[in-house]
Amino acid sequence: MNRKNKKLLSKLDNEKRRSSLEKIKRKKRRELVFIVTLFLIVISVFLLLFSNYLKLKTIKIEGNNQISKEEILKAGNINNDLKTWAIKDNEIQNNIQSKFEIFKFVSVHSKLPSTIEIKVEEYNFIAQNKKEDGSFEIIMENGKPYSGNVKNNYNLPILENFKDDSSKLEEIYKNLNNLKEEVKSQISEIINDENDNIIIYMKDGQKVKALRSSFSNKLNYYEEISKYIEDKNNTTLNLINGSYLETPKSEQKRNDSIKQLLTRQGLREDSTEKDSKYDKNKNEVKKDNKAENSTTNKQTNSSTINKNNTKQ
Repeated sequence: MNRKNKKLLSKLDNEKRRSSLEKIKRKKRRELVFIVTLFLIVISVFLLLFSNYLKLKTIKIEGNNQISKEEILKAGNINNDLKTWAIKDNEIQNNIQSKFEIFKFVSVHSKLPSTIEIKVEEYNFIAQNKKEDGSFEIIMENGKPYSGNVKNNYNLPILENFKDDSSKLEEIYKNLNNLKEEVKSQISEIINDENDNIIIYMKDGQKVKALRSSFSNKLNYYEEISKYIEDKNNTTLNLINGSYLETPKSEQKRNDSIKQLLTRQGLREDSTEKDSKYDKNKNEVKKDNKAENSTTNKQTNSSTINKNNTKQ
């Protein structure tokens, strides 16, 4: 190999070395830039996570009525020192749901940078049950008594004479839930009656007889029916067999018909004989009284005439 070729090869080798060195330098610069950038990002994220920007500032609670906002926040361990990114929605939701029996539904949603939204739905109250010991318990629409503090009972209907019979009360709760709100709000009392019947007193003074197991079916039409009842304080709306109005006259007529039926069946012979004897004795007493009164009047008139003659 001549000298000229050697120089050429040496030149090529030098160029390759320089090219390789440049590539290595560029790669190192890129690595350095990446590391610095990554470091800056980590520092920025770290500073952001623990800054006041992501600190909880806005708390929204909707749907609560009997339970205060403060009680809900306490149950969920929620305060303004929390960082939004650290909030566990499901955990807070379960804590609130398990704490308050009145909540039918609870949802929790935290949003960056600094907001949490809590929505709740409460069970409605349907009645006040008067227990055998005379105390009252508020009943929720799920049929369970509410043990918390009640801010407003909304003039709930009072249940009486059920003697803590759970099966009878369950029938009442079921029917109350099936009633229209405008009808339910008009009920003052529901009293357990004989057999499977109940007596309902409405706030407008109307007395209603109905079946315990299905009274909501007919009572839902109360607003339409009540328009045609003028004397609500002295009548009874009977919804047991059909629908009709009981008045003092109709009750007297019904009682007379029952008496006649019993008499025809020979079930009132003794009482009828006693009644006839009583009436006979009563008539005799009346005759004696009339006779005595007649004699007394005659004597009085005679003495008056004699006095007048003497004066003359």
